[in-house]
Order: sequence, then C-alpha cells, then structure tokens
Amino acid sequence: METNALQLFLVILYGFFINLEKNSTMFGTYQPVTAGFVTGLILGDVKTGLFIGGTLQLLSLGISNFGGASIPDYQTASIVATFITITTGQKSSVGISIGIPVALLMVQLDVIRNTLGIWMVHQAEVGAKKGDYSMITKMQMFGVFLTAATTGIPVALAVIFGPSLINKILSTTPGWLTNGLTVAGGLLPAVGIGLLLRYLPVKEYFSYLVIGFVMVVYLKIPLLGVAILGAAIALIVYKNNIQSTGHNNILYNSVGSVDEDE
Repeated sequence: METNALQLFLVILYGFFINLEKNSTMFGTYQPVTAGFVTGLILGDVKTGLFIGGTLQLLSLGISNFGGASIPDYQTASIVATFITITTGQKSSVGISIGIPVALLMVQLDVIRNTLGIWMVHQAEVGAKKGDYSMITKMQMFGVFLTAATTGIPVALAVIFGPSLINKILSTTPGWLTNGLTVAGGLLPAVGIGLLLRYLPVKEYFSYLVIGFVMVVYLKIPLLGVAILGAAIALIVYKNNIQSTGHNNILYNSVGSVDEDE
C-alpha cells in the first residue's frame, strides 16, 4: 500500500503521544485495540487495525506494571504491527507475530527510561540544594520528552525503515517459516480468549458461554449482535436482582418493625 507524507507523520506523532497519554490523562487511547484502530484509521484500513489491536489487547489482559515493573508494551506493538501489515500487504497473523517481539523489546526500553529517570531526579535534587530551581524544570521537561521518545522513536524507526526492511526479509524468508508465522498468529486469538476465560467466573456463568458459542458458530450471528444480546441479558439479570433485593428489604423491614412493636 502506498502511503503519503501526512499519513506517515500522523503515525509517528501518535507514537510519541501514546506514552504521554498513558502516563498522564489516561483517556484510553493507549490501549492496544485503540492504537490499532487509530493507526488503521490513519492508513485507511480500520478493519485490519481493529483485528490486530484486538488480538494484542487479549494478550495484554491481566498484565499491569504494579510497583513500577516493566511489562510488554502491546500498545506500541499494535501501532508497529498494524503499520507493517497494511503497508506491506501481509496477512494480519504475520503482523501480529511481528508485534509480539516488538512488545517484548519495549520492556528493555522502559527499563532504560526508568534508569535515566533516577538520574534526572538526582540532578533535580542537586540543583535544588544549590538553589538552581531551574534545574528542576529542565529535568521535568526532559522527563516528558523521554517518556514520549520511549515509544515515539521505535514507531518512527518502524515507519521509516520498517516496510522496506520487512519486505526484504519476507522476500528471502523460506515458505515454511512464513507459514509457521501465519499459523502462530492465527492461534494467538485463541490464546487471548483462553487467558480471558481464566480470569472470568466461567463456572458460574457457563450456560451463557454456551449460548454465545451457539449464536456465533451455529446461528452465524455477528459479534456485535452477540454483544448487544449479552448486554440485554445482563440488564435483565441486573433488574431482577434489584427487584429481589428490594422485596427482601421490605420483608426484613416489616418483620423488624413487628418485633419492635412487640
């Protein structure tokens, strides 16, 4: 796919923005599925972006950087994988397979960013002791730039060198390896769904899982339709629970009032 300069600039700009948003406003644009959607929207292929972003979103479930731990960056991986897939015309499964090592590589870059952050804090402390309070501002601004560059630079490198490099690699890659990547990428959505089911109360709501499976596999209802029906069922169950709880409270209050009268 041919891309113009504006599209390339917007993808790189989004790469710099995504880590800032993740560490500040947290509106959710840093989520892998959103990153894939935005990148696909910029490049004119939202479907591919949503597929790649959604798959990587499943792989990121249950992963959080508690205590400042560095974790795989599936957000940046979603941008890179979507961009590479669309611009090189490869299958989405191949792009996902490329995105996973990108997410793991970002762990090392995050460690470097945090290490430099410690140095910046010490420099700000030294400046404060000397009465040079401008050093605090300088270190703060440098920290903002470093945060943005942690994701922005890898995305920029992928945009500038990625498509041509990937095309050269794929042109010399044997068919068995490419087919293996395709199979592995196709299995990843199942792995993500398995991880999701592990964290959900499946045993308690197994009947709903079966109903959803039948609607998708046998009735061929689109996922959006299944989601709407699921929301409707959840609303019915919620209202029934509220009504049941309300009746119990009324009964309890009436019994309590009788006891008090006696």
